[in-house]
Amino acid sequence: MPSWGVRIISDTVTPKLAAFPGRIEKKVEAELDVVGADMEDMAKTLVRVRTGYLQSTIYHRASGFTLEFGATADYAAPQEFGTRFMTGQPYVRPSLDANEQKLLDALLVGCLKALDVE
Repeated sequence: MPSWGVRIISDTVTPKLAAFPGRIEKKVEAELDVVGADMEDMAKTLVRVRTGYLQSTIYHRASGFTLEFGATADYAAPQEFGTRFMTGQPYVRPSLDANEQKLLDALLVGCLKALDVE
């Protein structure tokens, strides 16, 4: 009965896969930081400005696979969602909606960069 076998002499995939777990989080974080900065800039242009305090508290923070985005002013939520006395004037949600695809792309690009595929 005939038989055959395969011997791999040079493997370029295994070293990339071995380095992948340590690199993926850093690469994705870097990509999310770029998108977060765009979202922050957009929100700062959309927010209603009277004194500029709310605008100055808009922030983003990328950490690993997480992107935190919002504003820290006490009246940030009522401004975004409104109250029974006033209509909301969204600035966070439109920024998030406009950058939804960029967020997904950031995850993909971060993974590809971690594998050195780009």
